[in-house]
Amino acid sequence: MPPGNADILRRLFDAFNRQDAAAVRELWTTDCEWRPAIIGGGVLEGAVFNGHSGLGEFMRIQGDTWESVNASPVTIREIDNRVLVEVQLRAVGRASGAPVDQITWNVFEIRDGKVASGRSHTSREDALEALDLSE
Repeated sequence: MPPGNADILRRLFDAFNRQDAAAVRELWTTDCEWRPAIIGGGVLEGAVFNGHSGLGEFMRIQGDTWESVNASPVTIREIDNRVLVEVQLRAVGRASGAPVDQITWNVFEIRDGKVASGRSHTSREDALEALDLSE
């Protein structure tokens, strides 16, 4: 994998874990699209956050929902022009105190040194299917 793509994604996860919305936005293209699998304390199918304003809203929701949240890349794998990232998500609910410890599978497209799109999946199989792969 080119070191640039891996570095971009590591910086993205680092900025997210610091809850640094400005740094997160800097790593995405202005016309980006983010489709998380987990938001607001549970699975939310179909959520789409577009552009830098959408990313700001996503970050605000995360801060409101979680007392603490950490998304750590476990593996980063380039597949054609996209990148598959296995992520260990650990969080504690702000209101409930309930812990979350889950693996998600994220598919990113990098364009001109920035993240153009990303989609999180709750299963490896779904992520591989999104990449038109089967293992």
